[in-house]
Amino acid sequence: MTTTTEATLDVVLTVLPGVGPALGRELARAGFAVGAIDADDEEVGLEVPATPESLAALAALRTAVAAHAVLTSPAPRPTGLTATEVLRAFAATLELLARQRPRVRFGALRLEAAGSHTPQMQRVAQELADVAGLEVDAEDGDLLVRVRRARWGQGWELLVRTTPRPLATRAWRTERYPGALNATIAAAVVDELGVEHGARDGGQRFADLMCGSGTIVIERLARGGVGEALAVDVSAEAVATTAVHQRAARVRGRVVARVADVADLAADATLAGGYDVVVANPPWGELLGEHETNAALYERLLDAIDHLGAPDVRAGVLTHDIRRFESVLAADPRWRLVARPQYFAKGHRPRLFVLARR
Repeated sequence: MTTTTEATLDVVLTVLPGVGPALGRELARAGFAVGAIDADDEEVGLEVPATPESLAALAALRTAVAAHAVLTSPAPRPTGLTATEVLRAFAATLELLARQRPRVRFGALRLEAAGSHTPQMQRVAQELADVAGLEVDAEDGDLLVRVRRARWGQGWELLVRTTPRPLATRAWRTERYPGALNATIAAAVVDELGVEHGARDGGQRFADLMCGSGTIVIERLARGGVGEALAVDVSAEAVATTAVHQRAARVRGRVVARVADVADLAADATLAGGYDVVVANPPWGELLGEHETNAALYERLLDAIDHLGAPDVRAGVLTHDIRRFESVLAADPRWRLVARPQYFAKGHRPRLFVLARR
């Protein structure tokens, strides 16, 4: 009797620090075997079946920044990446990428490497581009190939990004909006708060009290199971931008949009106790808002969460103004702290305060 071994692909996922545990849960839901991912991890390695279905599942990840197929050469110099066996593996990887549905198309090749301007790296880029049937475009190429030393042992690695754009880039984000939240962090926030918490027959009732451009609302709708999403912001422009982005994202779910201040919400009797999960991403006092006024804002925000939240509400407040919020929270006897994961992106270190009633 003969047995066949299914071909596999070595993959590296990049992830923002702090988002790793949410990525681990997402990979498990998608059926991938992966070990524990620490909050500080910025890369996750895994082995997946070399099938278009596996690549499509990776392309659907919402908490990863990007996915890369990894090809290796034991040669001591990076020019070993142009050896026949490596180029064959590169061609096979491109063929596998081309078989995904929806189909993936690339326009030009871009090589990222230390010394990418040197003749030997330019030779590597050109030989890879010849295999791909593409031109080399060092600025705007969307077939991104990174060259680095092997993670283990000697040799070199080619990391071939499996999608023309990073997974963190959301096609629905068509409008410019200052201070917009990174989408992978928003997806991690949604996961941390729980998409099944408090869900009834009609689905979870979810409220974002400071929706901005709608990133958290859309990430929540993308997970499904929403009975109603309330999207609120004091800015009419923000609420309008959320509506544009929701239409572009083509995610299903009933969204009720309101222009209101959190103090107005706390006084609205029609909203009392109506929401299973309530989240807010208040201004961090940098691009938007002011540090000096944040303490009063946080007090009003906790009042609004208390008013809108169901008896077993799960609440989340994401803020970069950590000490000020901790001070306000410590003086408020209504809440207990469930978790406080921290995320890192572009110099910012916001912390999510997950709260429940005492």
